[in-house]
Amino acid sequence: MSGKRFVVIVNPRGGTRQGLAVLEQVKPVFDRAGAELDVHVSEYPGHATRIAQALDLAGYDGLCVIGGDGTVHEAVAGLMQRGGPVLPPLGLIPAGTGNTLHQEVQCANPLEAARRILAGRTCALDAARLTMRDRVVWCVDIIGWGAISDINRTAEKLRFLGSPRYALAALWYIVRPKRRRARLVLDGRAFDDEFLFVIGCNVKSTGSGMILAPRAEIGDGKIDVVVLRNTSRAQMLKVFRKVFDGSHVSLPCIGYHQVRSFSIEYEGPEPLDLDGELKGSAPLSVEMVPGALRVFA
Repeated sequence: MSGKRFVVIVNPRGGTRQGLAVLEQVKPVFDRAGAELDVHVSEYPGHATRIAQALDLAGYDGLCVIGGDGTVHEAVAGLMQRGGPVLPPLGLIPAGTGNTLHQEVQCANPLEAARRILAGRTCALDAARLTMRDRVVWCVDIIGWGAISDINRTAEKLRFLGSPRYALAALWYIVRPKRRRARLVLDGRAFDDEFLFVIGCNVKSTGSGMILAPRAEIGDGKIDVVVLRNTSRAQMLKVFRKVFDGSHVSLPCIGYHQVRSFSIEYEGPEPLDLDGELKGSAPLSVEMVPGALRVFA
């Protein structure tokens, strides 16, 4: 008998709406190991943040999240707002459509995720502290601006298609691209240009298997900023074809930077893509917090 205790936050409505079914799927794995689960079900957007912030985590071996990228985003926000003593490791059990961080730590299957949580092996997880005019947001996956947000907004309308919706939305964007003039500052170095997108990645992949940042590591203290400068539709198609194996980074229209901080100076109403959630807007500044959390992997 392991005697381990875990807090579990379940989102029954996010992603594939299978959160409660996934909970029932993994319960026997924890039961056989003699582990105790203290389950909390989120009831509305932002509730996972409130739960993670308010819980008494003393005596628990981990905080597990059953949901997709959005639920993880909310739970991380609650944890990072707590401050104080060392936090328990984060366990990721997938029940979403993207599940990007889950894939990064090889927990893309619920049963495998449960087994890895019980095994107890963890690794460092950096967090990005994002400051906008009116708020501070914590991210662990991606921070997207420009086309990244446009594509996500279109993909949300195609949610019934599952993960392929991101690729279809990207193709639609290539037909109707929008260029934005902005100032991008990378570790203090400023670049004024027209951009199609800027994305800060803590993970290698996003969307439907797009390896946007092939050199990214979740615990290296840096964020990989991938930039698509103004270019032709033909070049954009090349980027789309190559992004699924990560070879797009060799194209001349792509900039790839590993930095500890970056900012975007732009005045516009468009929302950002923050860990798959559309919210906030530029201007923004981002600073990495190395090893802010630990995650079962």
